[in-house]
Amino acid sequence: MSIRLPTLRHSPRPQQGYTLLELLVALFIGIFLLVGLFTILQNTRRSSSNQTVLSQLQDQQRMAMSMLTDVIQNAGYFDPNTITSAAALPAAASAQQPAVNHALLASQGMSGADATAGDTILVRYATNGTSSAAPDGLENCNGGTSTSAATYVNTFYIASTTSGGLTTYALYCSLDGGNTTGIPLVTGVENMQIYYGVSTVAAANNVDTYMTAAQVQASTGGWASVTSVRVTLAFVNPLYGQAGYTAATSQYVYLTRVIPVQGRTGVIATAL
Repeated sequence: MSIRLPTLRHSPRPQQGYTLLELLVALFIGIFLLVGLFTILQNTRRSSSNQTVLSQLQDQQRMAMSMLTDVIQNAGYFDPNTITSAAALPAAASAQQPAVNHALLASQGMSGADATAGDTILVRYATNGTSSAAPDGLENCNGGTSTSAATYVNTFYIASTTSGGLTTYALYCSLDGGNTTGIPLVTGVENMQIYYGVSTVAAANNVDTYMTAAQVQASTGGWASVTSVRVTLAFVNPLYGQAGYTAATSQYVYLTRVIPVQGRTGVIATAL
């Protein structure tokens, strides 16, 4: 005779979920990770944006200095094979170049004026034209060329414009010696200071001192003694006042270049 043993039955265990404390801890960890991820994303975007504006600033600096160099180095140039000095660069009255406000002598290729808000420099030279048998390829500061012999009077200066309550500055150039008909070349340039390298020794081309435009005008050698031009441009710093940068961040980025005058430094006087 077999004996049937009783079967033990276990009642099912009640289901258990997460406690409120566990949910709060998980939620806190998730929020912490999301904040960290958002911070990394914001820093990456800010860094990318800063790199973009700095690249634009470098392009503006390069363009401004290239234009100034291309023009200033040709001050007083003319092609002696096709045109004469007197015909190419005649004397000019101050009324023809009011931005500088003093007369140009015959063959004088440069002049300037000092101003706290931004100096002005006037550069003139003559081209034999693109239709010449041996064209020199000279352009004016606006990028224009002439098919026949012509004299370019390039005046660089700083000017501001206001639009929608926002004032912006730019490097301008005009071709009539004035400062009202120019076109903007490079924006973001708020100031330009110019010094002229001259030799205080007669009949010498080496630079032994730098002078302002007023000092050159009053000196014995005058503008004919200028061998180089030192230009300093003040660009608006695009990072100034932005979050993440201290109050010590400079408002301006300065760029200086010394530009030799080809006719005085012995360089062959042709356009580069």
